[in-house]
Amino acid sequence: MDNRYNRQELIEGWNQDSLKNSRVAIVGSGQLANFTAVSLSSLGVGNVEIYDATKVGAQEDGFLMFKAKEGESRAQSLEKILREINPDIKVKGTNLSLANSPLVSMLGKPTLILDLTNNPASKQTVIKYGVAKNIPVLTSSCNEVRGELVLVNGENQVQAALADYNGASQGAVTSEIFGGLITEEVRKILMPMAGDKPVKSLAYSLASGRRFSNELEEEVSSADLSGKRVLVIGGGALGNFTIPGLALAGVGNIDIVDYDGIEATNLNRQILLWDSVGKYKAEVLAERIKQIRPKINVRGIVGEVKHDSTLLAENHYDAILDCVDSFAVRAQLNYLAVRNHVPLISGGTNPSSGQVVVYVPGKSACLDCTMHVEDALAKELKSATCRHAPDPSVIMTNEIIGGMMVGETLKVLDSHYGTPISRILKYDSKAGARGGLIGASDPCACIKPEPAVWIEQVRAKYKEEK
Repeated sequence: MDNRYNRQELIEGWNQDSLKNSRVAIVGSGQLANFTAVSLSSLGVGNVEIYDATKVGAQEDGFLMFKAKEGESRAQSLEKILREINPDIKVKGTNLSLANSPLVSMLGKPTLILDLTNNPASKQTVIKYGVAKNIPVLTSSCNEVRGELVLVNGENQVQAALADYNGASQGAVTSEIFGGLITEEVRKILMPMAGDKPVKSLAYSLASGRRFSNELEEEVSSADLSGKRVLVIGGGALGNFTIPGLALAGVGNIDIVDYDGIEATNLNRQILLWDSVGKYKAEVLAERIKQIRPKINVRGIVGEVKHDSTLLAENHYDAILDCVDSFAVRAQLNYLAVRNHVPLISGGTNPSSGQVVVYVPGKSACLDCTMHVEDALAKELKSATCRHAPDPSVIMTNEIIGGMMVGETLKVLDSHYGTPISRILKYDSKAGARGGLIGASDPCACIKPEPAVWIEQVRAKYKEEK
């Protein structure tokens, strides 16, 4: 029978009961805790506790605080929204700081403790408690540009305090990326599968050319993006992270295109679609983004974008985000991007890995030069059959890749954010380093003919390859 965990239970070796019977304590209620708590809740971790004494501010930037009122407890506000997102789990928000030793005993004996603050004193207190009680502690911090996580053992307590982030504001993009990275490492601890080995430490930096690093190789600062217009194709798992990421970064105009309706099996990874089964994804996403950031112009368009679409000609988009799960559709989006000279940021995932490809006309290679997407379209045009079997899918890779896509999109939209990648940015939860850049970086000089001519060229290409 279909249910909210159906897609992740298709993964070989998956044991949902291990997650259901686990208890995870989160210390902190900032942006990083928001993104981590929502992914743990969507994954189905049975007991999620949040500890923090911070109050909701007048200019609140917390991702999930859009229903909270000024002066309320952030931890308790998180509890309320997480209960809506997944009513199947137990969530408890406690209005209490655990930055001193006597109070930290409130944690008891959870399966795992996450300190997601930018407070070294809190981290040191929690780490000492975890070591004394033999409880694993994963500690993470981030700022607007970079972040780090450390899995604590008896040898790395000093590093795990992450003092460099003390008092820094937690950025939306870095928090989103690390929310997924943390959740994947938590999954490995709570529900280990064959070959799993939790990472000891991990870093990601928007200022590093390698990205999976804590280096600061170029200057990165924010810019006013209120006048930018972005088109997002796909309101599924990737769209549920790229769209709020863009909104939180201040992109002023977002169009969302998706033809699909919401099913219960979407809910384990499509975090903004709760309580909306049967409605259209594009419309619900637009409504939720308006709640999160009321000043943003966002449209939900129920439909498809194909090679002969006039949507790009009618709107002056500054970037297109490809959040679809079909290489054949990507070929058509790539055609439109090349034809209309619009940058394209493409993401793809499977249950354990994912990748981001950025096409900027004249500066990097298009998707067909990088991944030969037109081959997939040619085969689809030739075949009348469609695939109906559901694919395994889980939240973590979508959150990570979605965050990475937003990070590269900001760089495409304004040079203050740095230089976008020109190679393939890869994440692999099974690799020791977890991610990095692969492939060539040479730009292409592709041009595309009129739609009718191009589609016939694609058909002919398949015949030639046969």
